[in-house]
Amino acid sequence: MSLAESAAMRFPQPVRVGDLIGREVLRPVESQDVLGRVVRLVRDHDGRIMVVVDFGGFLGLGARPIAVPVDAMVLLGQDMEIVALSPAQLRRLPTFTSTDTTDVPNDTIIKVGLAKPSH
Repeated sequence: MSLAESAAMRFPQPVRVGDLIGREVLRPVESQDVLGRVVRLVRDHDGRIMVVVDFGGFLGLGARPIAVPVDAMVLLGQDMEIVALSPAQLRRLPTFTSTDTTDVPNDTIIKVGLAKPSH
């Protein structure tokens, strides 16, 4: 099943891009580890929307930006979860550079799936 097909099964809801900026990004397990924070949304050269997350580090130090497909993420209250990629897969993602991307304006409405709490 593709990411888009999987995302369509998560009851996608309209959300304003600007409302996603600054949200914590969690791992979907009982411990709800914080993986990073949303810093911006971009469209890649294929038109896919990617969520740029400051990933890793400790207390904001040593974090690096990575781009995660919006279809791999869901909303959970005021946070977001990455449900389609493991922490090991996230660590292997390249550091995000804005080459061949364009920012998605904050007033743009996109659809993001919903999650139930995993605990």
